Amino acid sequence: MADVQSSRSLSPAAGQASSEDIMHHLLSLQMRIRNSPRPTPDAPIIIYLACGLRSEEHRRLIHNPLNSLALSAQATVVEICYRLSPKSPFPKPIHDVIAGYDWICKYLYPSPKKRHIDSHSNSSYALSPLQSKKRIGVCGELAGGSLAAMLALTECNPNGIATAALGNPIVDWSSPLGPYIPSDSDNLNRSIKDLHTTSFAKPEHRYDPFTSPLLFFRTPAYELPTPSLYGTNFSPLANGGLPKTDYSPTELVTRRRSHRKHPPSGSDLVFPATRIDVGSRFTMRDQAIEFAELMQRSVDLYEEPSETPRYRVEVVERGQDEGLWEEQDVMEIGRWMGEVLRRD
Repeated sequence: MADVQSSRSLSPAAGQASSEDIMHHLLSLQMRIRNSPRPTPDAPIIIYLACGLRSEEHRRLIHNPLNSLALSAQATVVEICYRLSPKSPFPKPIHDVIAGYDWICKYLYPSPKKRHIDSHSNSSYALSPLQSKKRIGVCGELAGGSLAAMLALTECNPNGIATAALGNPIVDWSSPLGPYIPSDSDNLNRSIKDLHTTSFAKPEHRYDPFTSPLLFFRTPAYELPTPSLYGTNFSPLANGGLPKTDYSPTELVTRRRSHRKHPPSGSDLVFPATRIDVGSRFTMRDQAIEFAELMQRSVDLYEEPSETPRYRVEVVERGQDEGLWEEQDVMEIGRWMGEVLRRD
């Protein structure tokens, strides 16, 4: 995990967690595990990260995502129940997801260098090539898509994340919502607006690439807001580090964007096969499309040529609405992830 840990050190948010912090998170962090109906020792693992919306209406769109994924992918599915609320703002969700991922790697997916202990015979034997190959996937939607993208971009070392499925991921929290969302908007947009404005204790947390994964590939489009924009009665937790709840792009100072190189030079990170589902009317659709384009650009520019065909970043357009995942979508995604994770 040495290379992985060094990639986390690039992030003030992710790098703040000490070993004591990780232990505390594990003690207070809930994870749910579902095995496939026909479990096998070499079954791949899929990490599921829920959308983060606080509206029951949208939570009910997927009745039982863990069972759907386990069945369709024939995989072991682990939901990391990260915390995200005004009382648990960023970077706490990042710490939760990283702590959960480390637990999965330690207890459910041992390193190929470790030897398996047979509890019946008390003998040890080396993991088979099938068991030791890179066989972890991650999927998530909305805020969960943001965290899934973070994990996919930073934990894709040779024994890490091999595939990612992102549904309408919010990959740039540093930019204002666009198009502008009025206060009388529909339930989904109001829920997203609530997430966007109450999930940050400090403005600078929005600008960390571990929080806004699009910023692994380019600089922010806006300057960090200054205290003069907040007013004298500004409360960071009330407005999420922004001037006011219904701010517009004209109130922030734009800056020139420039490309960033990711993965860093000398790292062993190799981007996973990635699928990004985007609704045609999703309010943050443009940033998800840009994320896919910049991720593909990085693959084309920086990845070493290989005899094995590389999986490209695939964008799936979803219908004429917001394109939130429903039960049949999760089943389709599970089949896709299971197929990719079992390829040689």
